[in-house]
Amino acid sequence: MSNVSNTMIPVTILTGFLGSGKTTLLNHLIQKHPEKKFAIIENEFGDINIDNDLVVGADESIFEMSNGCICCTLNDELVVVLRDLLHSGKEFNHLIIETTGMAEPGGVAETFVSDPGIQSVFKLDATICLVDAAHLLPVLEEREEAKKQITFADYLLLNKKSDTDDAVLEEVKTVLREMNPFAQIETVDYAASENNLLALDAYAPRETVDNVAQAAAHAHSHTHTHDHNHDHTKDVGSHSFTFSEPFDFMKFMHWSNVLLKVQGKNLYRVKGIMNFRGEKQKMIFQSVQTTPAFTRGDDWQPDETRETRLVFIGKGLKRSAFERALRNCLAK
Repeated sequence: MSNVSNTMIPVTILTGFLGSGKTTLLNHLIQKHPEKKFAIIENEFGDINIDNDLVVGADESIFEMSNGCICCTLNDELVVVLRDLLHSGKEFNHLIIETTGMAEPGGVAETFVSDPGIQSVFKLDATICLVDAAHLLPVLEEREEAKKQITFADYLLLNKKSDTDDAVLEEVKTVLREMNPFAQIETVDYAASENNLLALDAYAPRETVDNVAQAAAHAHSHTHTHDHNHDHTKDVGSHSFTFSEPFDFMKFMHWSNVLLKVQGKNLYRVKGIMNFRGEKQKMIFQSVQTTPAFTRGDDWQPDETRETRLVFIGKGLKRSAFERALRNCLAK
């Protein structure tokens, strides 16, 4: 059996396109948090670029480092790698997964909300996306993966700010807010964040309530259509909906399952605070890839307006079709 603590192990996913600074951020996190015993999963160990002097031993595909961290390669299904880590006998209290520059993080995150065995041990904390401020706009013109990385992120690190013209930096920030109204944006150099990126708790109910309110306000104050001001994101937009009538849980659950299976390729992110008929508590709804995730939030207060707020981010989404479908899910 593993020596892992009985408490839930937080998981941080690092993503970002090639050359954005993910490895620099990884090394920064290791140095900034010497109290942590990290387990690090990499797509390819050879790409880590952690000082070889830190590697003190290896057991099959798991590398042990002198700073107390362990590292392994993603050379099999993620579930298999996670179980190998848990049964390795090595202690760790935080898991970091660094994806390749061409990878979409949604598939990685889905493992932590769709597998009950994994859910009993690991807690998804946040997905952090590194963005190369100087080169983002041309990358968005060419690479769909970069758009998906940005829209799925809970936190956006806008890297290499000193190498970027101020006007370009402001344009990039605007583009990022339009693509992902959920995420907090921080501008940095050398991927050195001033915040604690290991405790973002992005999937916690209260954090999500604030997050949805912020995204809904942004979506209402901007026009997100194909007549976009920025060619880089003209096919990616967000739609916000507010309903005062309660929803029927079974109708909405069925619709969201079908929606994510059918539209999953073009639907990048969904978050919502749901008012279901007969429920005393707020229900938090999020999509992770093609998996819907429901968690209970705080009770509705007597002086609080009970309403549903939903925000959808995706490519080529038709607002009218979503509104019709959502109205069909209302409690009659």
